[in-house]
Amino acid sequence: MTVTPTDLGTYLGIAIDPANDRAILLIDLATQLCQSIVSPLPDGGDAVVLDVVSRAWSNPTNAHQQGAGPFQASYGTVAGGLWLTRANKATLRRLAGSGGAFTIETMPATAASGLPWWDVNAWSTGQGLYGGDWDSP
Repeated sequence: MTVTPTDLGTYLGIAIDPANDRAILLIDLATQLCQSIVSPLPDGGDAVVLDVVSRAWSNPTNAHQQGAGPFQASYGTVAGGLWLTRANKATLRRLAGSGGAFTIETMPATAASGLPWWDVNAWSTGQGLYGGDWDSP
């Protein structure tokens, strides 16, 4: 599913025109950010796109504290715009099925190639050097 400005409006609870250039741009950029982690986006990845876009839409400067009297404002570690949190990245990877337990093949496919002629048949048939169980004649 592709995220649309209407989806963003529904997510935020406000009315956003489907032709809103800012919404279209933010959605496009957030989709590209998410695809830099997992490409193509997995099913359910649109939720992460909406989360990233809503952060940039609602708080473009990333202000986390404001004052009215002496006119002060504090900003987060990221200066605003679009970014993926650790949770966003982890969610994308989990939705794509990556992560968790895995196996790495340590024996190359060519491991038994290049053996001397007297070993080639023993190893290629699976009988080993001594032709089977080592302690039986």
